[in-house]
Amino acid sequence: MSRVWLCRYPVAKHPLKVKTGVNLYSFEELCYYLYQNAETVEESFYNEILCQWLAQEIRNQELAQRLSQGLLQEQGGCWFMEQILMEGGLQDSQEIEQAVRVAKSMEHKSPAQRAKLRGDRFLQSGRYRDALWEYYDALEEETDLFFQARVWHNLGTLYARQFLFTTAAQCYKRAYETGQQTESSEAYLLVLSCRDHQVSLQEEEDVTEVLSRLQFMKRSGNRAGYEEKIEEMLLRLRTEYRKSE
Repeated sequence: MSRVWLCRYPVAKHPLKVKTGVNLYSFEELCYYLYQNAETVEESFYNEILCQWLAQEIRNQELAQRLSQGLLQEQGGCWFMEQILMEGGLQDSQEIEQAVRVAKSMEHKSPAQRAKLRGDRFLQSGRYRDALWEYYDALEEETDLFFQARVWHNLGTLYARQFLFTTAAQCYKRAYETGQQTESSEAYLLVLSCRDHQVSLQEEEDVTEVLSRLQFMKRSGNRAGYEEKIEEMLLRLRTEYRKSE
């Protein structure tokens, strides 16, 4: 957060507890949270608990009453977001329009798709346990095989970043079997090599960096380099397999 915001309302003695594990203590924090998470905030977030918190803790009875009326009128989540952000005045009109536009584009997303998006956010920020629960929720909610393959691939990345290469390999394998995507088979080969100590961690090459290099070679047309890297990993796996016989 690069801006300095002065609180116009009292700081709450009791925070507003958000499903993602975040506790909000001020109206400004609420505005920031909504703006930064426009694509993942569920419509159920806007409820009587929020209205009571605004009235009792933040002492903004006018907004709380307006939102309560919106609940009775069965307004959508985008309407609530817009009301709160406009009241906060922390974003300009264009920023608010953009946030509402993003939220509106998510209205037709399934619970599984929203869970995956939350999981992706947690994965990016290193909150692996939270990401894990969101990904498994997404798998339970959605039966589409391509979607499941993407979730399994991200689960593989989650475990690989924690150096749990055996579990990561299982996830990448499941992703490839389900979605037949090349990036999953590449990741599977790589974490197998990491698991068998064929990729030196002292070289400061983590899983994400090697995969990025492979994808760059493929996109840039460096097919020879791409195939050479894949063959190198396969050779390492074959060598290790022979040693274990």
